[in-house]
Amino acid sequence: MSIKFARRNKPKALVDMVPMIDIVFQLIIFFMVATTVKTITGMELDMPKAENLTNISSVPLKIVVLSRNNITIGDKKTDIAGFRNILQTELKTNYSLKKSVIIYGDKSIEYQLLIDVMDVLRVEGYESIDLAINKKF
Repeated sequence: MSIKFARRNKPKALVDMVPMIDIVFQLIIFFMVATTVKTITGMELDMPKAENLTNISSVPLKIVVLSRNNITIGDKKTDIAGFRNILQTELKTNYSLKKSVIIYGDKSIEYQLLIDVMDVLRVEGYESIDLAINKKF
């Protein structure tokens, strides 16, 4: 025989939600006030001003290099030895400003010949030297 005891009904624990909601709202208000919204601004640049403006002619000097003995400056043919002399006379007669140069070269020329031509152009004061290429599509 077993003795049966009367069970006591324990009240279940209840979590009161009202204080938790109050704390959450206070945290939301705190973070809204404490957070700063920063707008991103661009950098202010002080661009340099040009003092001496010169017009650059749109027609560059055309130099065709085919071999050491066949260099064409404009419409004058020469070799590498006379290249500097013709370049100086071409500069004095036709070009008052040191203009840009486009070098057209054959694919079979030596690299050293191309470097020699570019060195002479640099010594003579040409600063804009471009190499022409053929586009293949």
